Amino acid sequence: MAAQKRRKQYSFSRLDLYDRCPWAYKTVHLDGVPRAESEPLFIGRTLHEMVETYLKRLFEHGRQTDWEWAEKHAAGFDHPEVLAIWSRFVNSFLLPRNLEAWGVEARLAFNCKWQPTAWSRGYFRMVLDWHFRQGNMAVICDWKTSRVIPQTVEKDLQLLTYGWGLRQAVYPQAGEILLRLHFLRYGKEVEVFMSPAELQEVPDTLMDKISRIEREKHFDPKPGSFCSHCGVTAHCPVMAQALAPVEVLAPATREQAEKAAALLLTLRNMEKELTGRLKDWVKAFGPVQVGDMQFGPAETVSYDFDPQQVTAVLLEAGLSREEVWPLLSVTKTSLEKGLRKLRRKDLLDLALKTGSTKVSEKIDFRKVDL
Repeated sequence: MAAQKRRKQYSFSRLDLYDRCPWAYKTVHLDGVPRAESEPLFIGRTLHEMVETYLKRLFEHGRQTDWEWAEKHAAGFDHPEVLAIWSRFVNSFLLPRNLEAWGVEARLAFNCKWQPTAWSRGYFRMVLDWHFRQGNMAVICDWKTSRVIPQTVEKDLQLLTYGWGLRQAVYPQAGEILLRLHFLRYGKEVEVFMSPAELQEVPDTLMDKISRIEREKHFDPKPGSFCSHCGVTAHCPVMAQALAPVEVLAPATREQAEKAAALLLTLRNMEKELTGRLKDWVKAFGPVQVGDMQFGPAETVSYDFDPQQVTAVLLEAGLSREEVWPLLSVTKTSLEKGLRKLRRKDLLDLALKTGSTKVSEKIDFRKVDL
């Protein structure tokens, strides 16, 4: 029996992956190789699931908040960063009253003529974290776990696609679309308004991108800053040619792990030598561009502060000593270097006793006695 032909399906994230690296797109979405898990992806997925469950409970019970339930719900998770972000969200979030319509993790699908259809038959699909309607305005909330809050947000294709999809499939009479980016780490929001006129060209723009993918024959890799996030680096032909076979890049046995460790140690030594020689070349001939990354000179500014003068200025400006003290960073490294320079390293233990200790594990190379 012939294998069933896979239905073509697209989403903004798929189009974005192709733009970043055609080879990664082919590997993940055409060849079916799963992307490797990373901590940022784990944190984002876990918090989205927690927020989804919480919102559905609030709607079901007609409540604006439920701190007690939220605390019990978090007991099943042990990732400290997830718990910290969750606590901040729960303590700052209040569900609006009297929403006329709403949806949580709403799955919207469209056929090749850009009309709403069933999810399983969707040619283009999207998932909206949370949406609701208030009068003539439709609102989309997109949960973000990123560490950076942009000062301003451009109406890029992703935001316009979400706005178009909501209006096309859920609120066709909406006069205005508000997209609210909620940064869960900080409890802060950035808002973008979109009018129906701004959304009209979205299907044509998406179709142009899809057509480019469907005309693609080679799907060549595109090395650049995205390489550390693609999730399929272990299968990348560029990495394999430059470094080692896939079984070393993704070890599955102890023998392969030993080979990978030997390679890593060699690369660290090579990095110092290569960096030095490349710096000399750049000084003579100028910066080197690789994808969207550039190796070249950049100005940096450093300051040598006098702690007593900084303290005096800040105290005079109205800060308390309790507020000033954490700003004057003292580390074990700086203490050790300073006392060694003064030839009073014997005072290091005495100084270290004044601080608290925190033990953490770091996996790295270290010298061992044979």
